[in-house]
Amino acid sequence: MTRRPLTLALALVLLAAGAAGAGAEKCPEEPRLTHGSHQAMYQAQQLMDNKQSAQAAGKLAEFAKGHPEAHPRLWFLRGVLAYQAGQRDDAGRFFAQAVQGWPCFQAAVRNLAVVRYEQGKPAEAARLARRAFDLSKPPNYDLLYEASVFLLGAEQAGKALPWLEELSARPQPKKAWLTALLRAYLDLKRNQAAAKVLARLLARWPDDASLWRLGASLATMDKDYPKAAAALAVAYRLEPPKPAGWRQLADLYRAAGAPLAAAPYYLRAWGGEPSEPKDLDRLADLFLQGHDLAQAARWSLKAAKAQPTARRWARAGRVAMEQKDYPAAHDAFSQAAKLEDKRKGKDDKGGRYWLLAGYAAWQNEQLPLAEAAFNQALHSARQGGNTAKEAARGLKAVREQRRQQAEG
Repeated sequence: MTRRPLTLALALVLLAAGAAGAGAEKCPEEPRLTHGSHQAMYQAQQLMDNKQSAQAAGKLAEFAKGHPEAHPRLWFLRGVLAYQAGQRDDAGRFFAQAVQGWPCFQAAVRNLAVVRYEQGKPAEAARLARRAFDLSKPPNYDLLYEASVFLLGAEQAGKALPWLEELSARPQPKKAWLTALLRAYLDLKRNQAAAKVLARLLARWPDDASLWRLGASLATMDKDYPKAAAALAVAYRLEPPKPAGWRQLADLYRAAGAPLAAAPYYLRAWGGEPSEPKDLDRLADLFLQGHDLAQAARWSLKAAKAQPTARRWARAGRVAMEQKDYPAAHDAFSQAAKLEDKRKGKDDKGGRYWLLAGYAAWQNEQLPLAEAAFNQALHSARQGGNTAKEAARGLKAVREQRRQQAEG
C-alpha cells in the first residue's frame, strides 16, 4: 500500500469546525478550548505560515510541558508537525494523546490509523480507520476503503470482505474499491468471484493495462492459458513490457498450445537474434511443433552449428527429411552419427543415425552414400540388435539395387 497522507487540519481551521460525527450517539462534546491552548496554536500557526515548522513545534512543546491537559487540537497539531518532520513515533504518541482527550476527534483517529499502519500494526490501523469512518458525517467511504486495505495488509481478507462488498455495491464504486475487493477474493482463493469483479473493472476502465495483467494472472491460476495469453497480449499492446514480459507472454502462448504465436515473442525477449544454444533449441522446437518447416530448418541448423550435439544434428536431419531435402538430411544425420559414435560402448542406440543417413541417401538415389551409411550403422550398432538387423537389410537391398543397375 502506498504511503497515505495525513489529514492536515490546522488549528485555526479546526477551531471553527467540530470533528465530523461529534453529534453522534455516545460521542462526547469537544472539550472547551482554553485561552492558553488557543494562544499557543495561534502562535504556532504564524510560524508555520512563515515556513518555520521546527520553531512552531518547539513553541507547542514548550506550552505542553506546563499544560499536560492541553486541548486535543494542540496535540493533533503537534502530531502533524512531528509527522512532517519524519518523527513518526512521536506523531503517533501525539495523535493518541489527542484521541484520548477527545475520542470523537475523527481527524486524529484517522491520522493515528495511518501511523499505526506505517509502524507495522495493520490490525490496529484497521480498527482505528473503521472508527474514523463511523465518526464521519456524511459517511466518508474512502475511510471504509482505507480500513479494508489495512485489514488486507494484516492478512485478514475475510474480515475486510464485508466492508469491500459494501463499497462495491454503492453507485459507481471507485476503481480502488473494486481492485481491493478483487485482491480480497484472490487472497481467499475465490477465483470465480474475483473474475466477476475484474469484468466490472474492465468494463469501465478497458485501457488500464494493469487490469489486463491481473486478468492474465487470474486465468493462469485457473490454468486457462489461452485466456491468460490473450489478456496479457492486450496489456502489452496498451503498455509494452520489458524483455522479461515478452518472455512471459511467449511462455503463456506455448502453454496454450500455440507455438507459432509464442515464437515471435521469444524473439522479442531475446532481442531478435538469440545466441544461446538453448534459445535456438526453443525456437527450432516451436517451429517444428507448428509445422513451419522452413523456420524449423533454419533454427535447427543454427543450434547444431552453435553447439554441436548428436541430438541437435538429428533434429536438423528430421526436419530436412520432412522437407524432402534428402542431401541435407544425409549430411545432418551423418554429423549426428559421428558424434554418437564417440560414446563408449554399443547399445540399441548405436548406429541409429547412420541408419537414418542411409535412408536419406537411398531416398535421393545416392546408392554409394546409402551403402556406406548402412555399413557404418551395422558396425556401430550392437550385434543382434534391432538397428543392426535393419542396417543389414538396408545394406543388402542397396547392394542388390546397385548390382541390378550395373547389369543394366
